[in-house]
Amino acid sequence: MKNIIITGASNGIGKAIAKELRKKYKVINIDIVKKELKNVDFYQCDLSSRKELLKTITKIKSKYDSIFSLINNAAICTFKSLEEQDINEWEKILNTNLTAPYILSKEFSGLLKKSKGHIINISSTRALMSEKGTEAYSASKGAISSLNHALSISLSPNVKVNSISPGWINTDKNFVPTKQDNEQHPSGRVGTPDDIVDTVKFLLKNRGFINGSDFVVDGGMTKKMIYV
Repeated sequence: MKNIIITGASNGIGKAIAKELRKKYKVINIDIVKKELKNVDFYQCDLSSRKELLKTITKIKSKYDSIFSLINNAAICTFKSLEEQDINEWEKILNTNLTAPYILSKEFSGLLKKSKGHIINISSTRALMSEKGTEAYSASKGAISSLNHALSISLSPNVKVNSISPGWINTDKNFVPTKQDNEQHPSGRVGTPDDIVDTVKFLLKNRGFINGSDFVVDGGMTKKMIYV
């Protein structure tokens, strides 16, 4: 069974990916939140801490001698006005959302080359557009999209590196999108975690000619002109 690392697989999109991929792969979850998932190996780690992350990587390497895929999914965000934003929050968000994927990609690159595997970076449509008060998150996702194509060149041809940019993905089972929420999307609905899971599964079947690409999964919203 091939081994796949997913960051932030305790909740949300990451959890949905882990629950599907564990049917075929051995899934390794790196997350600060401890939530046991059946048939998923868990490593608790604050991804914003370089020291903690490097220790966790060493533990994983001591147990697993092969890695087929690294899915850099974990991310944090705050919504605050520019005036209220704090430099410490900025650094924590950038460390979690950008520096951790860089370190993980670098440290596991050798094993990924041997397996001729995959890196899948979860970016966001906020790499392309923003709401108020999301400077750090948007900056981190814009950088992830750039890191994605840089890694694809550095690790080619052995490692396939691609990213997914989700739009509005409803991860809250208690939230029911309104008719207006759904109809504003050209697809006619708000996204679900399964939409991202499907894209991940597609990329894991990639034979190598898809490389350095970003897949926008947003129901068509970034292509929609709005004049009112």
